[in-house]
Amino acid sequence: MAQSSSAASQAPPPAKVPRGCRHLDKVDIVPDAGVSRVSRQLLEGCIRRTFTSAAQVTQLIHQGADPRAFGGMCVRSATGSSLGLRWRYSCLSFAIDSPANTPFLYARGARNQEVPVVLPQWSSGQLQRDVINALIDGGANINGGGLEQRVIRVAVRAGNLTAVEALLARQANVQGVRAMGLPYFDGDTAPPATREYEDILMSIYRRLLEHDSTLAAERSFGANLVHMAVSVPSIFSQLFIDQYLTLITSHVGADTTATDNFGCTPLHLAASFGSYYVAEWLCRQLTAGDVNRGKPNHPDRTPLAEAAQALDSCARHQYGQGEEERRSGHIRKYKTIIGMLLRTGAAPSIARMLTATEEQRRCRQLVLTEYATVLNELSEVVMSAINAALAPQRDHSMLLAQAIGWKIGAFLHDPSAAVAAIDQYLTGESPLRRRVGAAVGHFVKSAATQTSSNKEVVGGTRHEQQGDKRVKVTVPPLQCFRVGGVGGRRLGVREVVHRARLDEAQYGVMGVVKGFNEHLGY
Repeated sequence: MAQSSSAASQAPPPAKVPRGCRHLDKVDIVPDAGVSRVSRQLLEGCIRRTFTSAAQVTQLIHQGADPRAFGGMCVRSATGSSLGLRWRYSCLSFAIDSPANTPFLYARGARNQEVPVVLPQWSSGQLQRDVINALIDGGANINGGGLEQRVIRVAVRAGNLTAVEALLARQANVQGVRAMGLPYFDGDTAPPATREYEDILMSIYRRLLEHDSTLAAERSFGANLVHMAVSVPSIFSQLFIDQYLTLITSHVGADTTATDNFGCTPLHLAASFGSYYVAEWLCRQLTAGDVNRGKPNHPDRTPLAEAAQALDSCARHQYGQGEEERRSGHIRKYKTIIGMLLRTGAAPSIARMLTATEEQRRCRQLVLTEYATVLNELSEVVMSAINAALAPQRDHSMLLAQAIGWKIGAFLHDPSAAVAAIDQYLTGESPLRRRVGAAVGHFVKSAATQTSSNKEVVGGTRHEQQGDKRVKVTVPPLQCFRVGGVGGRRLGVREVVHRARLDEAQYGVMGVVKGFNEHLGY
């Protein structure tokens, strides 16, 4: 059947090809064994968008083309039979485009590498819908293929709401196929998701829940959608992951604390897979008990222990030549997750880590090293929080006579802002967070309301007359904490916070320095 060349002129211009991807022009279609010539025409017409009307599809089917035919794609430099193709697609899947130009189908490349393919778009959404309907009317199996090849999942992965709507209208099965799951992309080759693509995906997920509100609570082998989200490579933004997880856990959706068939919570898996965006969201939702939760019969296997073991494995793994950047990236993400867990209140998990074997001792030491980093960074966070909270009062006092301006400016200080800054760093419920937050809040309030000038807050030097000599003496920063009751020793905020950090050494943390090099203001 002759195809009209006008389709290409009506379609949008070819999308820019991201690094690591190939345009369809550089790819050959490899039909499954036994696919006839006319069926191959149907496959080619669907993916290359050469049909200008659904009537052309119907005509090919009447000529013997099989709308249930499957085929794959090979980069031209790596052509071969379909036997070596991991990804095989139906005519229906080939008929779906991506409005956001996201490469959502894969071709086989050199050394059997999965290469994302940038596909052309149909000239209109209506033409695409008509082609999909013509294929279904001609006998295409709307629910055929393996899990990843299910056409509804392909439409979701494409970010194509038009195709999803067309399939739902034709009674596509959405139960038991993980239709609400995050789409899989090869993390080594897929480009980062665009904001447009993420927005379309969220619209699709909301539409699917509107169609069937039970989809968010689906489980597979004991795992719910939050479990499944951690295995998806991090091509998505934190904002999108936050929106997606919030959507699927709303109402009667997925449970953030549920265990899968192996006793793992979503946080266990996020720590093990290095899924730091999912871990970040979970850490903001979970209690300290959930963060420090072990596995059934293995209380030592907490999320922190899982992340430490993964970090140890990455550090000792022999990567190939030229893979140093990949190795560094893997190590960095696990260190990030360990630090995140510790800031969320996972320190009690350290005491439960086993030390019987060399590997267990290595893992524990990796955690202790990261905790020392967290505690040392805390001093900078404290100083920044205090200075930001007192900044309005300090600025006001500079505009008026200092003493009067300082007293009037006292109405402008904001202890809650300082505490909130601490809460952004120490995100989970823990004794350390409570102690440091209380100390910072008390200091800011005392500095603003119980002093006559900023100089009393920051300390410094002053000259005093001692006998017949005038000497320079050091004045410490504001000491508004008392140890031992009335008459006890007075301390400043630096000493109080440092004491709280040193108390964390009960877990074996070494290398916590007093720090506080940043001055208490100006």
